[in-house]
This record gives sequence, structure tokens and C-alpha cells, in this order.
Amino acid sequence: MSTLTIRSESVKETPRPFRLEFESGWWEETREVLREPEVDVITPFSLDLSGYRVGARLLFRGELAGAVGLKCASCAEPYTHEFREPLELLLEPARERDGLEGPSIELDPEDPSVGRYAGDELDFTPALRDILALAWPMQPRCLESCRGLCSQCGTNRNLGTCSCEASQGSRPLAQLGGLLKQSRRTRS
Repeated sequence: MSTLTIRSESVKETPRPFRLEFESGWWEETREVLREPEVDVITPFSLDLSGYRVGARLLFRGELAGAVGLKCASCAEPYTHEFREPLELLLEPARERDGLEGPSIELDPEDPSVGRYAGDELDFTPALRDILALAWPMQPRCLESCRGLCSQCGTNRNLGTCSCEASQGSRPLAQLGGLLKQSRRTRS
């Protein structure tokens, strides 16, 4: 049995804790799905859940946690990005016409907190990949206040200032101001 599966018969009417731990093979496959070939895991991913049965439905609540090494989109410095993503998932048994076979979970495309399950084992792999894909930063930033790189010389402005900043001032349109002054002089 994979470490990312829970046997449906082990989910009872009383809430019970579950811990799913991710193996390195899972990350290798997920890295390709996310199209992040150079990202390494810093803290292995895990999913701590509380699960219980409500009739034939299964309700899981918990948190996906882990950390990866990313490069900041502003300053290009490597940093550790931590994930702490809440999970709430209500699963209903699949009907025959749903077409689910074997141990699987299928999330509703419009509401990822609802899904269907089939089989004796609940394989959380696809659901966890979806959660991670939704939580993945589009523009990773080492800090909210990251000042990025100087557009002139490439100096990391988080580490210090450069002569480009002093000559241009802190105004982003400083060069346009210089052109305006020059055009006024030529008209006079």
C-alpha cells in the first residue's frame, strides 16, 4: 500500500487522525507535472488529516505541509518556500456511471473541496497534486518587501545600493523627466 492511501474501511464515524508522508518518487513525478525541473524539496511534504464517516460520505480536514527551494522572481536569490495549505475534502461514493475504477479519488473541477471515491483504498495522490498546483506561487518572492535587482547594473537592492540609484534618484520615470527638460531647452 502506498503511503498516500487510506483504506476506506479505516474511516469510522468518530474522527480519527491520519498522516500521509510523501516518498521521493512522488516528488519526482509531481515536479514534472508542475513543470519545475530544478526545484528540490527542503522539508518533505506530509499531510496530517482528521477523517470520519458521515453515512457513506467521508470527510477529511487537515493541512498539507512541506518546503521547497525556489528562486525569487525579483532578486533571483534562492530561498525556502514553505507550504501550509489547509485541506477540507468531502468525498461521496462514486456511482457506476461516474466511471471511477480501482482505488481513486476524483475532485469536482469546479469545487476541489468535494469529490467522489471508489475502491477500498483512497489514493490521495491526484488530490494533493491539485492542491499543490493551486498553492504554487506564480511569482515566487523571498520577502514581501523584496526590492529586486537594479535594472541598470543588476545589483541586488536588498543587499545595498548602487551608483545607478543615486544618479537616477528613486523615481522610476527619472529619464523621461530629463528628456522633458531637454526638449524645453531646445524650444527656447
